[in-house]
Amino acid sequence: MTGKLEIAHDGRVTGPIAITYNDPFPTVNGAQGSGDMMGVIMHTMVGNLPGTVTLFNDPAREASAHFGIAQDGSVHQFGPIGKGWIAWAQVKGNKAWYSIEHADDGNTQNKLTNAQLTASAQIVEVLSRFAGFPLRISDSTTVKGYGTHVMGGQDWGGHTCPGPGPRADQRHEILRVAKSIRAGDATVVTDGTQSLAAFAAQRGAVPSIILRMTAHHRGLFPGELATYINGVFSGTISPQAAMPKGIPLQVPAAAGGN
Repeated sequence: MTGKLEIAHDGRVTGPIAITYNDPFPTVNGAQGSGDMMGVIMHTMVGNLPGTVTLFNDPAREASAHFGIAQDGSVHQFGPIGKGWIAWAQVKGNKAWYSIEHADDGNTQNKLTNAQLTASAQIVEVLSRFAGFPLRISDSTTVKGYGTHVMGGQDWGGHTCPGPGPRADQRHEILRVAKSIRAGDATVVTDGTQSLAAFAAQRGAVPSIILRMTAHHRGLFPGELATYINGVFSGTISPQAAMPKGIPLQVPAAAGGN
C-alpha cells in the first residue's frame, strides 16, 4: 500500500516505498549550504536509473540530484534532506530547489509509468510537508511549488528538461496523488490477482467509490483500467476476471485491508 513517507533524523526518506540509499551517502557530487526551499524540480534522465547512479557518483561529471526514480517505482536517494546538502542539478537553482530525476529509457517522449508517478507523488508530498512549500504547479523560479528544469533558463543551464515530451504535464497528476496521500487516502497498486469487486471487498469499500476517488485524484483512467471496466460493462470480460497488474487505485482512508 502506498502512503505517507517520513524523513529520518539522518535525512533519509523512509516509509512504504522501495528505496535505496547512495553509497557513499551523500554522493561526492554535491555541497553544503542550502537555505529555505522553494520547492521541487522535475527532471528526466535521458536514460535509466543504473546509469544515472553511476554518473552521479563520478566526480568528473559534477552532477547529481536528490532522488532518482525507475520505471518500476523504485527510488534511489543520493543525499540527505534537511541537512543543508545541495545536489548539483540546476546550477543557480541548486540551493533552493529539491530535484527528482525520472528514468525514461533514453526517450523524453515516454510518459512516466503508473508506478513511477505514484512514487514521485510520495516523494513530492513528503518534501512539501517537510519544507512547507505548497502542492501546486510552479513555472517560475520565484513561485514556490513543483517546477521543471527548463523554467530556470540559462541561469539553470539552459536545459529543455523534462522535455520536449509529456512529462511536464504529468506534474498535475502527480500533485493530485500527492494531495490524496496527504489527505490520508491510500493508493493501492493492483497485483493482477483480483477483480474490482474482490479488491473493494477486501478493503471494506464499494467499487463505485474506489473508481470515483481514482478518477478524482488521477484524472482519466489509465488505458488498461479503462479497457477492463469497459469490457466488464460490455460483457466481453467476466466481472470475476482479475484487473491488470500495476494499476494504482485510490481507497478511502478508513478502508481496511492490505
